[in-house]
Amino acid sequence: MPLYIQAREGVKILAVGLLAGFVATIVVAGLIFAGEALMNYPHGLFYLIIGYSLGFDGLDALGMGIVMHMTAGALIGLIASTPIVLVRRLFRVVSNFNTSLIYGIVVGVLVWLLFFLPVSYMLVKPTLESYNDTISDRSGRLLTDLNLPFSRVIYYAIGLHIQYGIVYSMIIMAFTGRIIRYYSQREEY
Repeated sequence: MPLYIQAREGVKILAVGLLAGFVATIVVAGLIFAGEALMNYPHGLFYLIIGYSLGFDGLDALGMGIVMHMTAGALIGLIASTPIVLVRRLFRVVSNFNTSLIYGIVVGVLVWLLFFLPVSYMLVKPTLESYNDTISDRSGRLLTDLNLPFSRVIYYAIGLHIQYGIVYSMIIMAFTGRIIRYYSQREEY
């Protein structure tokens, strides 16, 4: 495969990684909203807390929380695609269902460890402590001890991040498999 084709395909993989990260974040956002509904928390509490942590208030906090989460998810997808472009062997590895699934799970766990945990403990937990007794659930009851569920959320979040990695890797797998099939067919002629 000529060098210019490799570079062009590398850029495409990075773009698909960005898109895959964004789509995976949308899936996780849906799961977050569903979890909040099951726990009878206000819709968008997770995003409100992110927005509050960034210094916003009210609907601005909700909007900025959503925007920051979607942006971070997309950028993480881009970053996770970089090794696929740089390590040629990894390109073939992620085109296989099983190994792509493993890659996605590793990506999800690394995002949880390297990004989610530090942000949670350095930004979100202090914000939660300052907003105790000011946020109410859907029935109007004040949420008094948000730190108690926070410890559970930390552990539940690993599952959401693994889900992110799986969705991300399935999109990448489909795209890399398509590239390999395309060039395999061209070499036959």
